[in-house]
Amino acid sequence: MPTQTEDIRILTVTDDPSAPRELDQMLGADSGARTLFADTANAVSRSFEEARIDMVMIHVDTADPGLLETTIRHAREQKHFVPVIALVDGDDARSALAVASLGVEGFVSQSNLRQLKRLARGQLDSLKARRDASQALKSLEDIEARYTLLLDSSSEAIAYLHEGLHIYANPAYLDLFGFISFEDLEGLSMLDLFTASRKDQDLKKVLKALSRDDIPREALLLNAHRQDGSEFQASVAFSPARYGGEYCAQMLVHEELEQADPKLQAELQKLRTHDMLTGMLNSTSFIEELNAALESRSETSGFSVMLFSLDRFDEHVEKVGVGATDSLISEAAKLFQSVVGDSGVTARIRDHTFGILADTKSREEAEKLATSLVERCSGKIIEARETSLTVTASVGLSVAGSEVPDPENLLEQAETALNQALRAGGNGFVRYRPKVSAEGEEDDTIWAERIRHAIDHNEFGLVTSAITCMEDDSFLINDVETRLRTEDSDEVIMPSVYMPIANRIGMASRIDLDMLGRLQQLLSERKSEGEAKWLVPLSVESIMDPDATGMVEEMLGNFPVAPPSIIWGLREQEVRDKLRQAQAFIERFRQHGCQFALCDVETNAAVEPLLKHLGVDFMRLAHGAVQDLGNNDKLREQLSNLSTHARENKVRIIASKIEHTGDLATLWQFGITLVQGDFVREAATG
Repeated sequence: MPTQTEDIRILTVTDDPSAPRELDQMLGADSGARTLFADTANAVSRSFEEARIDMVMIHVDTADPGLLETTIRHAREQKHFVPVIALVDGDDARSALAVASLGVEGFVSQSNLRQLKRLARGQLDSLKARRDASQALKSLEDIEARYTLLLDSSSEAIAYLHEGLHIYANPAYLDLFGFISFEDLEGLSMLDLFTASRKDQDLKKVLKALSRDDIPREALLLNAHRQDGSEFQASVAFSPARYGGEYCAQMLVHEELEQADPKLQAELQKLRTHDMLTGMLNSTSFIEELNAALESRSETSGFSVMLFSLDRFDEHVEKVGVGATDSLISEAAKLFQSVVGDSGVTARIRDHTFGILADTKSREEAEKLATSLVERCSGKIIEARETSLTVTASVGLSVAGSEVPDPENLLEQAETALNQALRAGGNGFVRYRPKVSAEGEEDDTIWAERIRHAIDHNEFGLVTSAITCMEDDSFLINDVETRLRTEDSDEVIMPSVYMPIANRIGMASRIDLDMLGRLQQLLSERKSEGEAKWLVPLSVESIMDPDATGMVEEMLGNFPVAPPSIIWGLREQEVRDKLRQAQAFIERFRQHGCQFALCDVETNAAVEPLLKHLGVDFMRLAHGAVQDLGNNDKLREQLSNLSTHARENKVRIIASKIEHTGDLATLWQFGITLVQGDFVREAATG
């Protein structure tokens, strides 16, 4: 439970009893200050004796110079810093000289309340910062004391080096080298205790590297020398540390004992890495194998982790008895290994849960293997303490995406899926799918995982809707948007939910590139569109990221349609503060013949500077911005202003999502002839 911070006590020294209350009001209720009152030298002395005073504010009276001297003397005698602020009358030069000669942290005319408040709040902030720093330093000292206690009680031989010299060694280290106390070791160089075990080792270079905080990543095998003259081989591992306020290097020393019996050494290694009951790998080794498998693959997409468990395990335990639990687990392990065969690395994760690392290349291949495991176990009979049990099993599946996943996260995802499979009744598998709602209320970590999963598992869809011209029936722009729909679900999440989040977490450009890949496929299938144009929105992240922009340019070159058919959409709210980057993007793609649109523009937006500096070709109004024009004078006025700016900059306005055909005549009057609505042409998906 956090400790409650005490108020800062301010002693007001004045003959006005209302001064503390006025000071409280001036500082505000959130100042964290508590005011005290003293009007005589004796009262000042008692205040310092009875409580801790953190700050003094004194009204200097030339008729009582002793009061000022007594107050400042008490403030300077405290062990902690006590700032003094003096208030003088505006025309009292003698008081100002007295204050200056005695030295205070600040003085101000009593009539200048604004300067007084600024000075007082500044000192309060400084005192709070000092208190926070003091508490942090004390906490650090407490942590270091506890850590030193842990080091002293550790059975591992640990020492700290600063500039190559020993500044600390725990009892285990002293005992290993034969020192009675640290005083015998203090100040000795590492070179006094260690020598190179190979000709290519240069310990002087190691010490120079340590002084630059360049810590060796791997442990060094060195010759170590005890006080009695004996030697031994030691494995020395280094890590950065802090001791006594100094940054230093921690040295962990293990004596390398020769193992005379290789068979015994192999047996010890097996005990460290395998489960004693089943003979399978243990969970620690499983994670190590998982990490190694992921690092060895240039493409992790499709690699899978599966967790396996018998269904209704507790019911089976009741049938065979608690004493036969180990036997039941052992038989379940045999069944698991028999159905897995040579499909991958297997391990006992814990209790009756087993895992497999499957070197699958795709989600479909992983799901096929999971289905096979479930089917091979269904209806099998196992024996536990002469009791025959007919069993089924469940599998939780986690499939890696295009980004290298964290091994433990992949394992946790498989466990989540396994629990879902068991709760669903068992005898089946569940593939892990992150869950988010259409309201976008989940945190960024969940959304990042959800978006990666959607891209890797083809959950984004492409939607196009028509923009036509009231003056030219042959004119057509296909407006492109994405939708996120969870697999095996009818829930559709709109870009207005996930794109702002994707921009915030740095994944918007990945969604854009996924959209362009889908558009490329759609264009290949719809070559009969003739002279139609395609309005393709891009996030501000894609515009600003040089790598993303380069990939967009590369994909444009592979489109089945010519670049002049592409209109890149820049969202008005996103580029308003990124004009320079937007200009650079437009200049780059204008060379290819592309056109540009300012999208999602509200009717009351100040667009004139954007239209002037960006030089776009179209301006698409925000969805639903134009509704019921006949009854909205303010909206018609806003549209009139937008139309004027658009004509001046040779920009064509697109009125999007028009619901009432009656609004078309009003739009025509403003010169807005490009319209988008369900009555114009049905939306298409791809």
